[in-house]
Amino acid sequence: MGFSKILKTQLNYLLLLIFSMSVLACSKAIPDRNFAYYNDFEDTDIPTKMKVYSAFGLVDSNKVSRFNNNNVFGRFNSNFVVLKVDSVAPHNVLKIEFDLLLHDNWQGNFIPPGGSLPDIFQVKLDNNPIMITTFSNDKNPQSFPANYQPSMINNPALSNSWGTYEGACSKLGEKNGTSWYRLEFFTFHKGPIEMSFQDVLFNGSDFCTKSWSLDNIKLTAINKQ
Repeated sequence: MGFSKILKTQLNYLLLLIFSMSVLACSKAIPDRNFAYYNDFEDTDIPTKMKVYSAFGLVDSNKVSRFNNNNVFGRFNSNFVVLKVDSVAPHNVLKIEFDLLLHDNWQGNFIPPGGSLPDIFQVKLDNNPIMITTFSNDKNPQSFPANYQPSMINNPALSNSWGTYEGACSKLGEKNGTSWYRLEFFTFHKGPIEMSFQDVLFNGSDFCTKSWSLDNIKLTAINKQ
């Protein structure tokens, strides 16, 4: 199955997710909440519930590093990160929160000559997409806060960003070299949790050209009566 067909299938799933989130928004207050997972990565030990993969398999290295005087989980390029939480309190709703840092030359909806897709960042829950989008640290527009669509949604660069920092490598010293996003999702959910965070890079960039990091991951299991 080609990536464009996979992307169409994933976008259809996202429409269902958006509907479920709108239903949740109309619900009354939810009393029973339990933290399923939290990590701000200030402990430099390797997070045991998180694993990093490349195209060649498991990456056996400590990915906690320093950025902007804080510890973050990263940096990554052409990687996907999997978070598994097997023991979770009974719940039917899951709240997902995390910080995403996009370092250096993310070019949003830019498609290079001869290409068919821009560089994409996606997040999945139990192998179902909850976000497929693009981000821009330069003059190019981006999809976020909307999900990427082949018909293209052009939002200004840095839309809904919580702030910017200097870059980590190719844009080191540049004011808008890293963009910071605080992301939050609600979705119906039961049982163990498996999340993945992944860049899908079509423009052949290297680690210094663009990378990304995670911070302050918090999963809350909610039992809505």
